[in-house]
Amino acid sequence: MDLDALPRGPGDVFPSARARSIGVSASLLTARDAGELVVVRRGVYVPTGFDELPAVEQHRTRAFAVAHQRPGVVFAGFTAAVLQGMPVVGGVPREVVVLATKKSGRRRNGVVEIVRRVGTHVMTADGVTTTSRIDTLLEVARTRPLLTALAIVDAELYRPRFGEAGAKCTLEELRQAFAAMLPFPGSRRVAAVLDRATHLAETPLETLSRVRIDELGFPQPELQRSVQRPRSGSLAFLDFAWPEHGVWGEADGDGKYLGNARRNGDLRSAAEIVRDEKARENEVRAATRWACARWEWADAWKSGPLRDILLEAGLPRLR
Repeated sequence: MDLDALPRGPGDVFPSARARSIGVSASLLTARDAGELVVVRRGVYVPTGFDELPAVEQHRTRAFAVAHQRPGVVFAGFTAAVLQGMPVVGGVPREVVVLATKKSGRRRNGVVEIVRRVGTHVMTADGVTTTSRIDTLLEVARTRPLLTALAIVDAELYRPRFGEAGAKCTLEELRQAFAAMLPFPGSRRVAAVLDRATHLAETPLETLSRVRIDELGFPQPELQRSVQRPRSGSLAFLDFAWPEHGVWGEADGDGKYLGNARRNGDLRSAAEIVRDEKARENEVRAATRWACARWEWADAWKSGPLRDILLEAGLPRLR
């Protein structure tokens, strides 16, 4: 059957109520019986293959399904972060988070309702309503694991070095909102995230690396240290630097440079970008005489490879 003939809503979901309202319920059921649609929530269908989608996309789709079931719902916490396009590192919960319409929260049928706090504001994104960016970040910090929360907060705090775009919010704004909410359950978790957050992390990989470096007992690095390149005279910004130990680190792999280049309208080929990055590394090495440690996502995620890379570069473990 041609699914385009069926009414669908945001998030690529097919609400049975919409099909019924225009008299095509039979067609929707036919598509379901033919295996072209599956139920994601009662009365809401999605194309077959939903279970094969990345976990974040599944969560996003479930949120849109909840929005069809609950007109006027306000999404909060992790779900609001996903709907606002914030990066996700780590596990993705199945439950969708919304603001409670009553004075107490509850958990039921895959939906977690949390109590609306004083001063909570909402914003619209992709046709759904979520808590504000600040409220979303604080709730994520309160309820999600440190790595997941820190990666999201770092991404929102990041201030691009070039161009006119600024940070989506500031650490001061988060701290002020946090202080206004005190006391509340989970405040220590939020404080732990805010104490570690930075506007200097260009990618979630840098946040992950920072967490792993601390877990492995290495010294705290200096972030985005600038070094003047002797040949070109331009500045190179190092992801991580330990000047007292003569080591600097780059958490990237080719993907970081290729991705940044595309976002900045860089027309160089992949080979040219990799070649230029190698020249940059040689110039930094010549200017500093420091050892360079490079790692990619899998190295940091597994932790052990990152440990070996840093030790080989000469960085000592303090604990």
